[in-house]
Amino acid sequence: MYPYGMSNHKLAKAIADMGFYEFRRQLEYKCELYGSELVVVDRWFPSSKTCSKCGQVKQSLSLSERVFDCEHCGFSCDRDLNASLNLAMAVSESYAPLTRTSVTARGAG
Repeated sequence: MYPYGMSNHKLAKAIADMGFYEFRRQLEYKCELYGSELVVVDRWFPSSKTCSKCGQVKQSLSLSERVFDCEHCGFSCDRDLNASLNLAMAVSESYAPLTRTSVTARGAG
């Protein structure tokens, strides 16, 4: 079973085989090794349901709806693009809530 939505099937199979905990552990290790920072957004962050233009959150959005339409401001775009824009804003710290996991030579901090 592949994680939903992954187009690189070899990567998806590798992640499914090792599990997401091990995948995240490996990401943390690589970030520490290369001096990078891993930013983890809250699991329940409504990236798909939030309008990336005005910030209004939809109460419901079914998986079959592939286009995000905001009733508040009229913005419309691909659902996945909207979610990726929201995640990019979360990473750039202009959006809350997010949990930052800073990985240093001493470990998570």
